[in-house]
Amino acid sequence: MNEPTQYDAAWKQTLERFLPSFLKLAFPEIAASIDWSVPVSFLDTELQEIVRESESGLMRVDKLVELQRRDGSGELLLIHAEVQAQRDDALAERMFRYFCRIMDRFRRFPVSVAVLADAVPSWKPTRFAVLAHGCGVEFQFPVCKLSELDLKPWLETGNPVARVIQAHRLAQETGGKPFERRTGKLGLVRNPLVSGMPEPEIREVLRLIHWLLALSVEEELSFRQDLRNLQEEMRMPNLSPYDRIVWEEGRVEGRVEGRVEGRNEGRLAALREMLMEHVSLRFGAPEIDLQLRIEAIQDEMELRKLARLVISAASLEEFSRSVGR
Repeated sequence: MNEPTQYDAAWKQTLERFLPSFLKLAFPEIAASIDWSVPVSFLDTELQEIVRESESGLMRVDKLVELQRRDGSGELLLIHAEVQAQRDDALAERMFRYFCRIMDRFRRFPVSVAVLADAVPSWKPTRFAVLAHGCGVEFQFPVCKLSELDLKPWLETGNPVARVIQAHRLAQETGGKPFERRTGKLGLVRNPLVSGMPEPEIREVLRLIHWLLALSVEEELSFRQDLRNLQEEMRMPNLSPYDRIVWEEGRVEGRVEGRVEGRNEGRLAALREMLMEHVSLRFGAPEIDLQLRIEAIQDEMELRKLARLVISAASLEEFSRSVGR
């Protein structure tokens, strides 16, 4: 079986790293109205205040961003984006509720958009309406249904989010099909390597592909060998940064080839190292105290939980408070 797919972590990172590319692909009219020369502000703290913790759920990502309009007015634009990876019939009402909360908090109208990343073709909510005794409201919001997108022109122009959507679709299609997922993942990893993309962008795309197309240990090792064979055939042995993105290869192999104790310790060591790398990439090098607390964790599920938390935490301090509880 495959490892659980980290839809929420992958899409949270996608929005943070590739927001211009995301909006150009999913909501081109909105993207065209933004002055991308002005830095984007992610309002994670403000969104946490607006979205009650009890309402946050799995398989859903919310982002609130502030951008500069390009119409010369000098006004800022608030965009609330939600990525929904499974059907949720409460989506339309929730979009309206958050629209009202954001408007109340900032005293200006936000633009609310939804990305429907589910696998149900017939599900496409675009409005919330209620009417009782002559009193009512109708709220409409633009949506992007990932399954309906024609990715070919976006792939040809090198849009990195198109490659993330490819991986997302493959993850949905290969649940419970480890061989199909492994072979499909090889093709998706190969494409960025020969695309001419800058290496920092390649690294980000491959990391997202890795999260969306998680494999079992055995399948991951087979995938690594397939990738090495492909690189030798294409005479590009030193091009792939894949092994620098995921945990160190020797330790992964130790989980399969060693004794049971060695496998378990290798698994924990690999997860600790992966967690350290994610913390460094997101917040910078952690202090010694935090490193020691991570090194002391002996529970695999706790390490996997922290690996997901490092993506959603608003700050290093927030993440650190959850380590070693």
